[in-house]
Amino acid sequence: MIARAIDYVSFTVIIFLLSLVWTTLVFSRWEYALTFSVAAALIALVTMYYIRRGHAKPYSHDRLTAELAVRGPEYLVNLLKNACKNTDTTAQFGEDYILFDDCIVFAAFKFAVLGLNDLNGLINKAASHERTDIYVMTRGIDRKAFILLQFYNVKVRVVKIRSIYRFLASRGALPDLKPVKRKFSLAALSDAVFARSNLKNYFFSGAVLIAVAFLTPLKIYYLVLGSISLALALLTLTPLGRGTRSSDKILNRLK
Repeated sequence: MIARAIDYVSFTVIIFLLSLVWTTLVFSRWEYALTFSVAAALIALVTMYYIRRGHAKPYSHDRLTAELAVRGPEYLVNLLKNACKNTDTTAQFGEDYILFDDCIVFAAFKFAVLGLNDLNGLINKAASHERTDIYVMTRGIDRKAFILLQFYNVKVRVVKIRSIYRFLASRGALPDLKPVKRKFSLAALSDAVFARSNLKNYFFSGAVLIAVAFLTPLKIYYLVLGSISLALALLTLTPLGRGTRSSDKILNRLK
């Protein structure tokens, strides 16, 4: 929820700034440019909202991906096993893999793409089953992880969520994906906004906006935005930057 809210805010601000920069070249008065830019940003925001809402149906690729990441690899393997119409299949089903005569298919959905350690573990497990042709059902694999292919004589291919979705849907085996109720957390929003890692972004943005203020008729506007950005940079250096939900003293309970 927090990430989605930040996406909406960032998208709106970017559209607004882009519109403002170019409309100042079209309109002679800054009031017209400002009004047009606000309207363009609001229209873009509403459009983005309805597009995303259309993809937020219970049965969707994103929803299924989240379900698989939450429930773990064994859940996906069981879904595929139950969807298999051929009861005489020679495939072997493990906790996180499906073993065929000539290859192995891993279930490895996470909330992020697989990294070096993840892929290395899968390759080693494939080797223990004497398979060099590897398929990985996952969100994606970090391109840096493919450096491992220099050390192993294997082939690695990614099976995307759309293929899994299509397979399950064609067999009526999609799970009952209930809509997830999104919760808003003010504490989580505060942690995301004031995180210490945002310092360089706020500082750079503030410096650029203030510099631009002296090159445009909208001097006050850019000075205000630049000052807000620099103020946020300062706040990341306060205790807020350490997070309001952190529990630094929990280990003190150990005696």
